[in-house]
Amino acid sequence: MHTVPPLSTVAAEARALAAALHERQVRFLADLISIRSYTGQEQAAVERTLQELRAVGCADVHVDSAGNALGRIGNGPRVLLYDAHLDTNEVADDSEWPHPPLQPVVENGALWGLGASDCKGGVASIVYGAAILAAILKALKRESDFTVWVMGATLEEDAEGFALRSLVERDGLRPDVVLLAEATDLSLRRGQRGRCEVRVRTTGRAAHASTPDLGDSALLKMLPIVSALQAMNASLPTHPVFGQGTQAVTLIEGPHTPNSVPSWCEIALDRRMMPGETAGSILAGIEAAVGPLGGTARIAEQPVRTHTGLQLDGPSYFPGWYLEDGHPVLDAGLETCQHLWGARPAVDVWRFSTDGTYSAGAAGIPTLGYSPQEERYVHAVNDQVDLGKLEKAAAFYALFPFVFSPKE
Repeated sequence: MHTVPPLSTVAAEARALAAALHERQVRFLADLISIRSYTGQEQAAVERTLQELRAVGCADVHVDSAGNALGRIGNGPRVLLYDAHLDTNEVADDSEWPHPPLQPVVENGALWGLGASDCKGGVASIVYGAAILAAILKALKRESDFTVWVMGATLEEDAEGFALRSLVERDGLRPDVVLLAEATDLSLRRGQRGRCEVRVRTTGRAAHASTPDLGDSALLKMLPIVSALQAMNASLPTHPVFGQGTQAVTLIEGPHTPNSVPSWCEIALDRRMMPGETAGSILAGIEAAVGPLGGTARIAEQPVRTHTGLQLDGPSYFPGWYLEDGHPVLDAGLETCQHLWGARPAVDVWRFSTDGTYSAGAAGIPTLGYSPQEERYVHAVNDQVDLGKLEKAAAFYALFPFVFSPKE
């Protein structure tokens, strides 16, 4: 096996190749933006990603059982997975957008369009990180001591982590580390709060609304429960980085009979969790509050169907996670940026949920975030990604495996 050159040399090559391949990277991203790929409807975007994975030199290019696009660089013992999702949120009104959402436009050094920041800019970053990595390995004429899988993920907008869970638990690909290309603005993201949806239900006795005294209103029984759940916010768990957990009643339902006293009432409770909280601990606290008031609680079931037709229904429970100071994956991210640009990046946490809720929160796989996209453009009508940052992100993903792999 040939000796690996110094990381400074590999970093210089990564920067040069990122610049040389940049136009191709932008064209690929523009193609992805022009394809509508709402959650569960990602097939065309998956096929376009597979085409690009083949073109940049990936091996084992395929679609897994959950419909994710996958390609591999290298065949060494240490396995890294790069994850960025292809599905986007739905557009409510095209007329609100400064440019048609599916017609990519370059303006002021940025590429605009639906999904540019969440998360197709991330897909273009990891695919072209793989392209650069393949070229470097070819130039070195050596086998890698790592394997990098690139994943154009599905389902993230509606059910983050479900497609990744399928890849690991159903298809058997378990990486040693996961890198997420969700919006970070070229900083590192080391964690996120978790979330879950809890359903609380009350029951009563139906009666005609003209004689309400003959009934027992489940809706009225719910009123003190809503107050009790709101009062819990003052005592929810806290974290030194994420602050205090929150919960909010977001939906109320009952029979669709406006002239009847309702026999049942159900609310949805959005709970934002700290790392370390479990489904059992959350339910226990809520049941203690609502049980004496006549309510019952359960974690909602999330219906999920992939574009391949696979049903992946599961609990609407997405645990939080946090990568501590000194973790080798975090240190490798810092060192990668140092070698590429002579400075270490900012380190922060996400305010929203990602596929890391499964990889780190549920499966315990060390997970780190890095990408060119900016959170302020996520799910916004001015959705865009800076093209200079896009180029830098590709270089990061090319160099990271050399930094993280054991030195020879």
